[in-house]
Order: sequence, then structure tokens, then C-alpha cells
Amino acid sequence: MGNVSPGANTNREQPAEPEAGCTVDWSWLRGREIVAATSDLQQLVITFADGETLSVQASLYQGRPFLAFMPWKAM
Repeated sequence: MGNVSPGANTNREQPAEPEAGCTVDWSWLRGREIVAATSDLQQLVITFADGETLSVQASLYQGRPFLAFMPWKAM
């Protein structure tokens, strides 16, 4: 399906609080080949050539929208 671009947004600038949320290390995605992607109204699942997956889920927390990622690695 395609490779994750090494030029993907690696901008380290974070929005001002309280919109900032958490910081996540996305470097593990660099250079990975995407072989499949599926989605429904709440979740996007990306499958990589090595069989690992990245799930992104839209949800609400205390009445505010947020995205949950699995797996993720906090910085």
C-alpha cells in the first residue's frame, strides 16, 4: 500500500496548554510499509508489512474530543 514517509511531520512544537495533551514518540513508524488500512466511524487500523498494527480511535473525554493510539510510547 505504501511506505510511511521519512519526511512525516516530526515538528516538535506543541500547541499551548490546555490543547497540548500528551507527547507521543512516533519515530517507530518511520520507514514502515503499510499493507492494509481499515476504518469505521470510530477507529482506523493500519497494518504494517511485519504484521504490527496501529489503531487510532476517536472518542470523548470529559466532553472533549481526543484521539487514542494503540500502541503508543510516551516521551
